[in-house]
Amino acid sequence: MTRLLPLFPALAAAGPAYASFSGNSHGGETLVYSVGLLLSGIFLFFWAIFQLRTKRLLQDIPLSTIRAMAPGLVEVRGTAVDWCPFQAPFTGQRCVYYEYSIQRKDKRDDNYIETVLKGDTHDSPFYLRDETGIVLVLPGGAEVIITHKYHFATDKFQDVPERVNTFLKTRGVSGQDLFTPHKQLIFTERCLPIHEELFVFGTCREASHRPAEPPEGAIRELCLAQGHRAKDVFLVADLTQRDLIYSFGRQTRMGLVMGLALIGGSLYWLLK
Repeated sequence: MTRLLPLFPALAAAGPAYASFSGNSHGGETLVYSVGLLLSGIFLFFWAIFQLRTKRLLQDIPLSTIRAMAPGLVEVRGTAVDWCPFQAPFTGQRCVYYEYSIQRKDKRDDNYIETVLKGDTHDSPFYLRDETGIVLVLPGGAEVIITHKYHFATDKFQDVPERVNTFLKTRGVSGQDLFTPHKQLIFTERCLPIHEELFVFGTCREASHRPAEPPEGAIRELCLAQGHRAKDVFLVADLTQRDLIYSFGRQTRMGLVMGLALIGGSLYWLLK
């Protein structure tokens, strides 16, 4: 569960499904809807339990300095080091991490959105600095939480900024080919700029990947990375520890309430 989005599609589908029950006289269709809602409710319930687990870990594990890190789960706060930075694809901002997507929306049907191109730099390491030292961060497998995003939409190729058109060419895509009648393009970018204050909650372990020219003062032996188990929590965020605890707590409450509501509603219709 590396993203916090699964909750919303399920909730969006719940309303139409329940509405179908009221006028539905076919038992077979009602059964399909009920089972679908039951599975969605069970998924949301366990998703909320996972969010609660993360929230409690954030509360229980104390914040550490980079120099005082020990192998195992750690929480560290620092700033992104200006080391081999990227340029964000749409804004050109210098950053240590970015992710982007280009989606195509049918203006005749607001529910139809397709992703035509997306990417990120999950496989590219960066360094984090605090007042005690510098450590390597391997973001592969992390849930990257970025609060600010760059977003714009356009209806015709002439509206696309030149920088975006240039980026598309580097990906072997012609901007003209993306446009079709009645379609709108939606460009979204999120990035972690250099010198941005970041919070990292992950596993401190031996650095198997060691860049040849690290920043001066960097710890060479250790890194922050995904744990050896896929379910190990690994967060990189431009939020504070307090804000993350609040966010995961809110998602826990939403998931439990909606999950139990969907389970209860589906069982009611199945028994009825």
